[in-house]
Amino acid sequence: MTAPHAPDWRYTPERPTLRVAAPFFAVATLGLLGSLLPPYEYGDGEPLFIFGLFMVTLGLVWASTRRDHRTWVDPAGPLLFFLVLALARDMSGGATSALAPLVILPILWMAMTGTRRDLVATGVLTAAMFLGPILLIGGPDYPANDWRRGLLWTAFAVLVAPVVQRMVRRLAQETARERWSLAELDGILRAARLTSIISTDLDGTIRSFSSGAEALLGYAEADLVDRHGPDHFHDPAEVVEVAAELGVEPGFGVFVELARRNAPSRIWTYVRADGEPVYVRLVITELRNPEGDVTGYLGVAIDVTAGVESERTLAEAETRWRLLMEHLPDMTVVMVDENFTIQVVAGAGAMRQGLQGTEGRNLSDVSNPDNFALLARLVTQAVDGTEGSAELHSSNTGDEHEVVVTPLPADGACPRALILARDVSRDRAHERELVQAKERAERIFTDAPHGVAVLSLSGELIQINAALESMIGTSHATVTGTPLNDFAAAYDDQISRHVANTIAQRGARVETEWTMRNLPGETLHVVVSSRVLEGTEGAADVILTNIVDVSERYRYEQQLAHLADHDALTGLVNRRRFNQELQNHLDDCERHGPSGAVLLLDLDHFKEVNDTLGHNVGDALIASTAALLRSGVRSTDVVARLGGDEFAILLTRADRAAATVVAQGIVDRIRDHARTLDGTMSRVTASIGVATVKAAAEHGGDILALADLTMYDAKDSGRNGVAVMEETPGNQSRTGARLEWKARIERAVDNGDFTLHLQPIMDLQTNQVRSAEALVRLSDSDELVMPSRFLHIAERTGLMPAVDAWVVEHSVALLARLQQLDPSFTLEVNLSGLSIGSPLIERAIVTALDHHGVDPSTLILEVTETAAVADIDAAREFAERMTALGCQFALDDFGAGFGSFYYVKHLLFDYIKIDGEFITHCHTSDVDRSILRSIVGIAHELGKRTVAEFVAESATLEVVRAEGVDLAQGHLIGEPVAFEEFVARFLTPLPAKS
Repeated sequence: MTAPHAPDWRYTPERPTLRVAAPFFAVATLGLLGSLLPPYEYGDGEPLFIFGLFMVTLGLVWASTRRDHRTWVDPAGPLLFFLVLALARDMSGGATSALAPLVILPILWMAMTGTRRDLVATGVLTAAMFLGPILLIGGPDYPANDWRRGLLWTAFAVLVAPVVQRMVRRLAQETARERWSLAELDGILRAARLTSIISTDLDGTIRSFSSGAEALLGYAEADLVDRHGPDHFHDPAEVVEVAAELGVEPGFGVFVELARRNAPSRIWTYVRADGEPVYVRLVITELRNPEGDVTGYLGVAIDVTAGVESERTLAEAETRWRLLMEHLPDMTVVMVDENFTIQVVAGAGAMRQGLQGTEGRNLSDVSNPDNFALLARLVTQAVDGTEGSAELHSSNTGDEHEVVVTPLPADGACPRALILARDVSRDRAHERELVQAKERAERIFTDAPHGVAVLSLSGELIQINAALESMIGTSHATVTGTPLNDFAAAYDDQISRHVANTIAQRGARVETEWTMRNLPGETLHVVVSSRVLEGTEGAADVILTNIVDVSERYRYEQQLAHLADHDALTGLVNRRRFNQELQNHLDDCERHGPSGAVLLLDLDHFKEVNDTLGHNVGDALIASTAALLRSGVRSTDVVARLGGDEFAILLTRADRAAATVVAQGIVDRIRDHARTLDGTMSRVTASIGVATVKAAAEHGGDILALADLTMYDAKDSGRNGVAVMEETPGNQSRTGARLEWKARIERAVDNGDFTLHLQPIMDLQTNQVRSAEALVRLSDSDELVMPSRFLHIAERTGLMPAVDAWVVEHSVALLARLQQLDPSFTLEVNLSGLSIGSPLIERAIVTALDHHGVDPSTLILEVTETAAVADIDAAREFAERMTALGCQFALDDFGAGFGSFYYVKHLLFDYIKIDGEFITHCHTSDVDRSILRSIVGIAHELGKRTVAEFVAESATLEVVRAEGVDLAQGHLIGEPVAFEEFVARFLTPLPAKS
């Protein structure tokens, strides 16, 4: 490709055009037409000749306009026009002709389109046209003085025409130069497709719009040329912002000011035709003419969108990096060069370590010598391309840091390293704590006093401690891998199920009781509690198991359970257990039909034995009687001591006849046995009442109550005998009488035939009566029937809850009256064991307290120990509900049963009423007094108050006072009396406050 030639600015006559020639044609035609029209002095043929010659002239001129280069035809036409003009002038009067001025047409034509040679020829022909006729023809048509005119026109052709030609030449050269410049500029504009070039006039109207601008902005040149520029593609908000910066009004004046200040390029936002923004670097310059005047403005812009977005992305990345560093509380980032000069500091830890603002300083200035020596070695390695790490203590705070020094790409010829320091003080402290915790856990595991084992999820032993080794009777190494279930006392899958439950309840502690047998053959009762421990760092999950030997506790609980269900003196089942066995039997009878019988036995004259020979002899008689009863029945039958000298026997497979035979045999054996004894014991016999299940079903009553009623028939018949309830309703007078008692009790409940007596209770600290016990009596005509005559029948016949409800309602009413005299007065109310937990009793208590407005804390509910033992769960739940209400509780007859202390531990009581057995003879019996002292001590340790019952003598009162008993009750203090008498004898109204 050859380089383009520089333009040739030498003058080349402009090619004539018809547009340029037209005025010349018009003037020449008008002038000649005037001369060719008659009249004229010559013949008719001459005008035609001149006209023809003129047409030839015109034809030559026309032909020259059609050619694209100069030929002989170009000057021929104008030169021939001199001949036409000379002939026409001669024909129209010679020197007087008006056609002489037409000579200027060829002169001007040659000056505009001809060469200098043509102008010389034109001057010669001009002189010839004027001087030739003067010389050749002369006057009068061409007078001699006409040479002056010829001289002037010749001088015009010779002197003025060249000047015109030079002016035309210069104009042509300037025009050509301008056209070339415009063409060159247009070429540049069209070639600069990556650059936007836009020019405007002084008002901002777009005059040129390059192809690069079209590509950049998406507008066509025709869309914006001759329209006001900035409004179309500049971001208005940005123009306003720059205007405020420059102190000018928003609009085109912003760009005028930038051009005036010759401001450097800056980033602008263009808005494309499709609405998308592009970023450009724009410089604006003034356009000036040769005289230096501003004629417009030129804006040159290049697309920098990619660069701007890259810079923004880089800036955002740097911002995010710094934010990330600054929000890493334990991280410090330092960039240093090979000379250890700090270049960049970042990270939230930099402030705490005192490194902020240390850019430009040497690393040795901010580090102690030891740290600098370590860091210098790591930085030198990093500069050489090797990453390194270490741990050190901060020079400023002393915190432990984990330092990593890594190489960075070289910046030019300067290698750099990046120091990443993370504060690991808390991590290291936590690790130390974990190590210590692990050591503690290992010590706990090893030194635990109970067995600890680590099991696999399949239940195999992985590790055991010393205590479990001792329990099993072998070492850890011997049992590793052995299933724990292999140590079961009897083959079962209890441990397997325990392991499965532990896995199913991950995170929870699962507990079970288990009986195991160790290698020496000993049976151990243990409590096994387990929890899954999740493995860490890929380790398998395991089960941590605690095995506690509770064999002693198990034996003790078994003993307590036996004592709770059995009579301690005889070993027979007690009332509670007997009732359970009886109910189970009755339930079986409901399914398979009635069978069996209940025998209720009471020893005759037993009280005489106790009174004359003492309780020890009486206990021996009770024990021997129990042995006789056990030996007289089958193993499937149940023998129970209900209390005192009262026994019950359940014959599970006996009809009326068989039961009668068994009962009579027992009576005979007891009588025969008593006859072998001395003294009063020889008079002891037995009275037995028999009630079959069938008879109870026929009479519609409680079988135990019916047997009890029948037993009284045997006593009424002279004792030492058996009374059997008929299985068909008929004449059975004594049992009928007791059933009549049931009816009387029911009527008393309905009609309110009961009455309450109050027995005073003395406070031994103040010797004042501030409380009492309410005791029920049955009004029968003029007789008050004592509770011993009817309460057992009420209990046997299921009427006790109704009786207790009546007692509660009326006791609270009496308490309200008593508190009018003494607001702090408290009242004890007895509850039968059959009433404990009864909704009827609870409703009666709540209703009465609310109705009479009595403070619940002044009502003391008294439950006998034997009643509580009858259903300990019901007693505890009842006590919890009533305690929540505010009532207080007293445990009556404490010491009468074997489980007294057990009940003190497990039941909620505020008062312990010590059984009269330990009070009556405490002033004469060291044993009774020691027991009394122990009971009082235990009660006070537990925060409970004590009441001594059956205080009948002054000596007894002095002993209980000396032993620390809080309250005393008995005939010495006062016997039970009616309300009015009680108030008169024991209460004095408090004086009114002034």
